[in-house]
Amino acid sequence: MRVIEDIMNIEKKDNIIDDIMKSKGLYCLVSNAKVGKSMFALQLSYAIASGKQFLGHNVKSSPVLYISTESDFGQIRDRIDFLGLEFPKDTFFIIDRNGKGEVNLNELEVDIMEFAKYKDGKVLIIDMLKDVNVGIDYDINNYQDVGQKLLPKLRSICEKYDLTILFTHHLNKRGTVLGSTAFDAVVDGKLTLIESKNDKSIIRLNVINRDFPEIDINLKKTKNQIFNVTSKEEDDEINFNLIQIIKYVSSVSDCEFTCNEIINKLNLIITPRQLGRLLHSSIDILNKEGVDILIKKTGTARLYIAHYEEPIDENE
Repeated sequence: MRVIEDIMNIEKKDNIIDDIMKSKGLYCLVSNAKVGKSMFALQLSYAIASGKQFLGHNVKSSPVLYISTESDFGQIRDRIDFLGLEFPKDTFFIIDRNGKGEVNLNELEVDIMEFAKYKDGKVLIIDMLKDVNVGIDYDINNYQDVGQKLLPKLRSICEKYDLTILFTHHLNKRGTVLGSTAFDAVVDGKLTLIESKNDKSIIRLNVINRDFPEIDINLKKTKNQIFNVTSKEEDDEINFNLIQIIKYVSSVSDCEFTCNEIINKLNLIITPRQLGRLLHSSIDILNKEGVDILIKKTGTARLYIAHYEEPIDENE
């Protein structure tokens, strides 16, 4: 038991990345396969190692230890070259899989200790968790195993060596973290990369955190896999079928159609029912693009009356 005066004098944790990661925290980075978790993790590593902002958020500079279970030194070097990153000297340290199918974390404890003690490193990134042997048997789908064995093992490393750990992991087919829900409950924060279904270069980063408010950051991925912040207005996701309708209405100025008629006329890849729902939910998007649609019910169908006017950008 402690009095409030003692609690108020406890030193506060530093932010590793403002609004995203605190010191001595345990975080996971998740996405579907091939979205770019490893590239994102390297970009995050570079921001921390160099002390530069990460996606517009200030960082506390620190050396980074990067443990890769899927790539060797050569592959990691190629990825860094592809990203065009130049790490400052003695700020980025790498442990690769060394030709093995998994990485044994217990065997690396001396390396982790030396990184924390002699390099003053504060951040450890594990890419990916599924191929890490932590010295215990566990079922990834079992809540108690994940919540009381696996994640506490990682947190003990955070506490013992004053480290923040970020590990990468997969999402399942339902869009939630693969395995037990303990991943969501036990970690200090979860960073989720969500790829647009219409444009794979458009990514939404959702950050849920026990220390900060939830945030969403809209990103656009360049050809060399760099994630850049972009505005929502700049990259509103417009369905392919809507684009075809916008092009058609803009070419004729005024028209009337039913869902079935416009699908057949423009060879849209959608059912009449789906198109009806899409049009109803996209009135604002169409309006921004200059298409004003009035929906009129008839005896047998819904009639869509469309008018086009050249949109004006208020910022111009």
